[in-house]
Amino acid sequence: MKRSATVTLALVPALAAATCGTNAPDPCEPVTYNAQACQYAVDHHGYYHNGEWHERGYSHPFLFYGLAYSTFLSRGGRALSPPAAVWSAPAVAGDRGAGGGSRPSSTPTARGGFGATGGGHASAAS
Repeated sequence: MKRSATVTLALVPALAAATCGTNAPDPCEPVTYNAQACQYAVDHHGYYHNGEWHERGYSHPFLFYGLAYSTFLSRGGRALSPPAAVWSAPAVAGDRGAGGGSRPSSTPTARGGFGATGGGHASAAS
């Protein structure tokens, strides 16, 4: 009985942080973990939450956060599991990518040159 009370008390601050309007839940935190969004967050030093960007530095590789989530669950923790759409970037008009624009599109860089040489470099970069 004491263990369940401990788990409940541990979840209260996590739930408060996850639902607070000023502090967006982090997809790498065990209680709000989302593997795809966490991988993106670690790779891009931040994440989207409800279309708003939250910059964050992660000190560990993605695998660390997945293991922390597994440990959290194995010790009786309960995840909130927000819907995946919560972690998507704002939709951009004309964007037909999966996830409603969850990954920013990159603009090809123009590479200079003259004649066939320039054309060859530009097409190789695309």
